[in-house]
Amino acid sequence: MDLAGLKLFKMAMTRMDWASQRQKLLAQNISNADTPHYRPKDVKQLDFKQHLKGELVARVPVSRTNASHLKGTIPEQEHFRSLGDRKTFEESPDGNQVVVEEQMQKVGDTRSSYDTAVTIMQVNLKMLSMAIKSGGA
Repeated sequence: MDLAGLKLFKMAMTRMDWASQRQKLLAQNISNADTPHYRPKDVKQLDFKQHLKGELVARVPVSRTNASHLKGTIPEQEHFRSLGDRKTFEESPDGNQVVVEEQMQKVGDTRSSYDTAVTIMQVNLKMLSMAIKSGGA
């Protein structure tokens, strides 16, 4: 059974992908907290109404057109658009706009979102396994 075909699992996996990409950007922001003129980045909020309507643009994955091309030289495209963080509370004298406390709060929020998606998947997997074990009656 392909769980990706079920809407609920697809939505949960999309939320988990979004959270993973956001955690990656937030980690980059925190690691560049001392880089002069660095502007923090964030991922556009996931809009499930748009996702349910099927309006998310499907990206074409990177592929090799010739066997002699090096594999992995082009990074895989991310599913979600990265945005520059426009509203920061402070800026350091060297022009850096990363506020570590703000970034850590976003990390916590993103972790909660990821955990929620995992919980939804676990509960529904248990429900499916119970239905299969009972014979669907």
